[in-house]
Amino acid sequence: LRSFSLMNTGTKLGGLLVVTLLSFHPTKALNVPIWFDSSNGWHQSIDYHPEQPARIDACVKELQQLEGAQLIDTTPDTSTLWKDCRHQHQPFSKEELNHAREVLLKTHDEEMVLTIEGSCLKSRDLRVSEGKDPLGFIGYIDDDTFLTTESFDVCLRATAAWIRAVDHAFNNKEAAFALTRPPGHHATFQLSNGFCIVNFAAAAVIHLLESHADIKVSVLDWDVHYGQGVAKIIQKYPRARYVSIHQTPAFPYMGNKLGVTGEHSNVMTIPITAETTWSCGYKEKFEEKALPFVCPDDDSWKPDLVLICAGYDALDSDELASVSLQAKDYKEMISRLVEHLRENQSSASIALGLEGGYQLSEFAGGGNLPNAVMSTIQGLFETVHVL
Repeated sequence: LRSFSLMNTGTKLGGLLVVTLLSFHPTKALNVPIWFDSSNGWHQSIDYHPEQPARIDACVKELQQLEGAQLIDTTPDTSTLWKDCRHQHQPFSKEELNHAREVLLKTHDEEMVLTIEGSCLKSRDLRVSEGKDPLGFIGYIDDDTFLTTESFDVCLRATAAWIRAVDHAFNNKEAAFALTRPPGHHATFQLSNGFCIVNFAAAAVIHLLESHADIKVSVLDWDVHYGQGVAKIIQKYPRARYVSIHQTPAFPYMGNKLGVTGEHSNVMTIPITAETTWSCGYKEKFEEKALPFVCPDDDSWKPDLVLICAGYDALDSDELASVSLQAKDYKEMISRLVEHLRENQSSASIALGLEGGYQLSEFAGGGNLPNAVMSTIQGLFETVHVL
């Protein structure tokens, strides 16, 4: 087995989800489109790796039991479609994928993106020329982050899913979820790391800022690991802000102090210690620090959209870190966010996207990844209907 530095240091990573809130009518039936890619398994290590296709499979299996969860498969290959799953098939258009690539070239150093894209394409072409299957393993970028011949295209579709989700949330004032892998919030302007190849959250923010002249976006990252990539990329944009509540010490060994930084005082870090539970420490920091930064109680900052980097590796059962949340706590978290926005007269849309979360055992104490994702969506449904 490989030695994962994130495991060894009590670390985790993250994915994405999108939702909208206060403009929902209480009597209107609530449907949440959830975009996933059944061909995500084309990005998979040849050895055991906790960041695996089974993460998406388990979540889709769980969510298909939830009335109102509108599952949408974006795979370009019908052979990967689930045969026993209630879902629609909506592959991305060439225009959507081209736009996603253009946004990635703005989000990251151009050489970084082109190098990853070129490595995947050249390795695929070489395999074909040798009479092999086009899909093959290339290798590791670092101790934790790997590439296959299809990794760039999988990430391109994931980027398009985040963009489609935030657009749906903002334009239609309806909930949406980009259920994608690998996670992205650790990828910096020039470096893939921590399971993350490119940064979906940062790309989605940049897409929104360039699409709407006056939009303001708050990013809330509840993955157990600090999303240094999102923070570093969007800190230069005055119409965006980022707050992370995360375990320290843990990968990436940054964000160790409570405070606000960034070129526009738009990055807040909220460190928590190992073994923190919802009632003993987490709730207080979430409600008294994170939520007021997302949407202050004055007119200094009113977000039009809240994008959640929804990692679920803060679960007590997750082996890649040491925080002790339960799956049911995520229902409380999303509910408190909705209530906070309501209390502060905000009509912001909410977008959540999957980041980390690696516990898949059905016997995990306190719940696993699919349980936590389900709990989040249920909390959204219940809060919206109460409103």
